[in-house]
Amino acid sequence: MLKVFLMRIKKLKYLSILFLLIFVIICNLSFSQTTIQAKLAGIGIHPFDSKNSHLYHNTIDANGIFNVEPMLMIPIETFIRGDYLSWRFVPAFLSDAVGYPAFFLHLGLKQRIVQIWRNSFSIAAGGNLYGREIWRTIPGYHLDNSWSQNGTWEYKIGILAEIEYAFFLNEKNDLTLSVIYGHQPETFTFTIGYRYWFSNIIKNPPKCGTCPFQHTQGRWKP
Repeated sequence: MLKVFLMRIKKLKYLSILFLLIFVIICNLSFSQTTIQAKLAGIGIHPFDSKNSHLYHNTIDANGIFNVEPMLMIPIETFIRGDYLSWRFVPAFLSDAVGYPAFFLHLGLKQRIVQIWRNSFSIAAGGNLYGREIWRTIPGYHLDNSWSQNGTWEYKIGILAEIEYAFFLNEKNDLTLSVIYGHQPETFTFTIGYRYWFSNIIKNPPKCGTCPFQHTQGRWKP
């Protein structure tokens, strides 16, 4: 009885943290540059050896390096320094390497490193909470103790890193392309996305001679 109660308390703690993050994001929408994206991926690339690679589903090549793994990411970003440094919260949902439902929750920082007219490159990194339907019941599975089981799901902490190219269409809309490491452990993928700007108000506007938009009254204008 006590064990069940403690498990419920633990779940409530995670939910409270998630709702707090969402609350902070909403509160920032009116006060600084804030964006939301939809990113799609289709291929998972597994270049490293895995003791369970023989279980991979929808493989494209004989070695299981390239797999069909559909994914939807929804990054939400708020700038904390000028228009170049932001923190972000990213929920994502995918079909993993064995074709099972999976997700991750990412919290990290993103830094723009190059901007030329309407083109920009950024790098991002942070922590991940992975979740997937358990693999332990699959015949031939080799136990991986780095995953913690909770019911019919298992979880793991990891990292995610991203290099992103963005093309500014106009004041509110961008197209993005990115290379991501860590949407699953030790896995790469490529994404294509659309970004919408809720607000383009800059908290601390920097001097900018190469920006794609003209700075006027705390906003960027084409």
